[in-house]
Amino acid sequence: MRYTQRMTHTTFSILGDSISTFAGYVPSENELFYPRDGVDVTHVEHTWWHLLSKRCNLSLIMNESYSGSRISRTGLRPLSSCFQDEKRQSRLSGDIIIVFGGTNDWGQADQPVTKAVFSQAYEQLVTSMLARFTTSTLFFCTPVQRTDRTLEQVNMHNWNQLDLAQEIRSIVTAHCGAHLIDLAAFPIQEGDGVLADNLHPTKKGMVMLSHLIEQGLAL
Repeated sequence: MRYTQRMTHTTFSILGDSISTFAGYVPSENELFYPRDGVDVTHVEHTWWHLLSKRCNLSLIMNESYSGSRISRTGLRPLSSCFQDEKRQSRLSGDIIIVFGGTNDWGQADQPVTKAVFSQAYEQLVTSMLARFTTSTLFFCTPVQRTDRTLEQVNMHNWNQLDLAQEIRSIVTAHCGAHLIDLAAFPIQEGDGVLADNLHPTKKGMVMLSHLIEQGLAL
């Protein structure tokens, strides 16, 4: 479902993975990616969510982002890193909650999941969040295209980035009250300066993300 009515929301939270982390702005126990040597996102002002908040006059209540975290309860990270974890969920509030993850379930080298496991986990995430956050507007993002593999290249369980995005689209659009921000529809090419390591955005990529998410929020 695309949210087309202009909103007057003023506060937001993020439930995300490494792309949305920054030191000092996520819970202290959460693993970080930013800042990192060799990546030009060196100040919080470079992050997509800080750019979005300043441009749209939004106040960030909680950035519950955790590097390497997954939608499903799988992988080598602690189970408490899962997007469905009670502690992570309990920290969220605000007029808007932006959920931005899924690439780790599909693309991490350590134990990527099957499409069936991912779909079940994402369905549970959307359903439970809609039931819990009845006073917030929920937006679910498809992952940005990554260039460490082609869009058609499958993981060890024989599904690709196109499948990943489509599973999220299908699940989100099937739920009244869940809104889709389709970041995966925006083409990214290796060498275009958007990704620092074929996965994590550069300053240029963060600017791109902030505009795409602003468009998706209809602000």
